[in-house]
Amino acid sequence: PMRILTVDCQMDHLFALARGWAADGSSRLLWHERLLTWDDVDELQERFGIHSNLVFVDAGHATYDVYRECAKRGWTALMGDRRPTFLHRLRDGRKVHRFYSPRRKVVLNRTQGCSVFYWSNLNIKDMLARLRRNQDPERGPTWEIPEDATEDYLKQMESERRVKKSGKWLWQQIGDRPNHYLDCEAMQVCAAVMLKLVGREAGGDAPEGEEEGAGD
Repeated sequence: PMRILTVDCQMDHLFALARGWAADGSSRLLWHERLLTWDDVDELQERFGIHSNLVFVDAGHATYDVYRECAKRGWTALMGDRRPTFLHRLRDGRKVHRFYSPRRKVVLNRTQGCSVFYWSNLNIKDMLARLRRNQDPERGPTWEIPEDATEDYLKQMESERRVKKSGKWLWQQIGDRPNHYLDCEAMQVCAAVMLKLVGREAGGDAPEGEEEGAGD
């Protein structure tokens, strides 16, 4: 299985989550933990044998620090976005819409830079919600968590709900419930979509102008 590590950066700590993915899009939570330093992330990456380009870090908070650490270690920065899809131009001239943006390169200095991708908060979290509902392999990819998942993880996974505001759907935090592990799992799905393990992208892209997603 392919192993992916996602990290949510907060003011004085980090939330990290490792998940193993199979070729059919099924996945299992391997580890989740609150960490204190970037070196702790290094240790977690090494423990699970995860390649550097499969470590994804949320750059919504302390953006420059995240870019610097990603550039230093070969990680990839991610940014959640309200746009439902992003336009991609393929080499053959076709245009397609995807749940993540084309790669952007952030240059920090003459020798360091990192890759950044934006992702659709609505559509990726819609996909996460659908994946979490399925435990039957005959109905598609399964989403598994171990029996010893912490209460903190379980609570954070129920920290947002899908609401409609001003005619548009969005995922909204419920009160002040922490949602860091939920964001880590959403980034896992974003990475899996980028790698074509899950979603419509596993079988083809949407044509120009066609929005993917759960719909209303």
